[in-house]
Amino acid sequence: MSGKTKILALLLLGLGMIFLVLAFLSGQNVKKSGDTLKNELERYPVVVSAKEIPFGQIITGDLLKVEKFAIAPAGSYKDINDVIGKKPVFNIGPGLPVTAQYFESGAVAAEVRDGFRAFALRLDENNVATGKIKPGDFVDVFSIFRANNQDVEQTVSRLILPKLRVLSVGQQLVNAPETATKDDNDKNGQRRQNQRAMMVEVAVPDVNALAIAQSQGELFVVLRGPDDEEIPDPSKYPLAENVLKPIQPKAEKGQPAPPPVELTNSDKAYAGLSLSNTVLPGSGNGKNNVKKPAATNNTGTARPVDDSGSAVEVIRGGETTREKAR
Repeated sequence: MSGKTKILALLLLGLGMIFLVLAFLSGQNVKKSGDTLKNELERYPVVVSAKEIPFGQIITGDLLKVEKFAIAPAGSYKDINDVIGKKPVFNIGPGLPVTAQYFESGAVAAEVRDGFRAFALRLDENNVATGKIKPGDFVDVFSIFRANNQDVEQTVSRLILPKLRVLSVGQQLVNAPETATKDDNDKNGQRRQNQRAMMVEVAVPDVNALAIAQSQGELFVVLRGPDDEEIPDPSKYPLAENVLKPIQPKAEKGQPAPPPVELTNSDKAYAGLSLSNTVLPGSGNGKNNVKKPAATNNTGTARPVDDSGSAVEVIRGGETTREKAR
């Protein structure tokens, strides 16, 4: 073989080696690109918070962004539009996945309508109707106020609030399936205890009356028929006044008197209700329901002992002495 042929053979062999290396490297790049594409396709879009979102704030688009996760968290959202307009019940930290759990309130709270509150009633064993009442029923709440020497002159039994929706009885919640089991039924004592715990839906301005009736009276819950719509008309009776009176606006010189302040339901609840107006609405109107402490004298308190006024009884630091009147 001539020298030229040998040189040409070596050149061809070198070129072949170069092409072989290039092919190997190209294959590696294709494999890496394929793996990258596969990993990218297997990642899931998840809506996350762009900044901290306080609870109760209406979520807008600028508070959100979409990032891709290898595993989508439970309850997560793929589209920002599915979250806009919602109000979280917990704070959402920055950069965290926004999930449905942030918008789920308690089972009872989710059933309370606007302008109402969930009120927990404490009932005793005498109220046997409790065992037949189920969440979603409507009840009337009565209270017996026993006569005493101070605030209640005579024993009174009265309907406090009619047609209250029952939210829960014991551990059973409204719009929830029955949770009682055979084991629960065998524990009679515990079951009776649960039946005495009832939560009802009460309008905000009526919470004070129910709170006083529960604290100062003896509550009875009466089950209503599902089609019974009759309720008392409060306009036929004296209306109870609130304890706190709103500050009325002053009329400017030469101007007509401004209209009186209108109270919202929350304002009425804040203004409070007296015991006498709870027992008999209107009976406490115009009374000063805030008792002032008796005036004290550091030097002592004196009061007449007999009708002649010749002697007085003086009290100093808990010691009582009799002195002649001057």
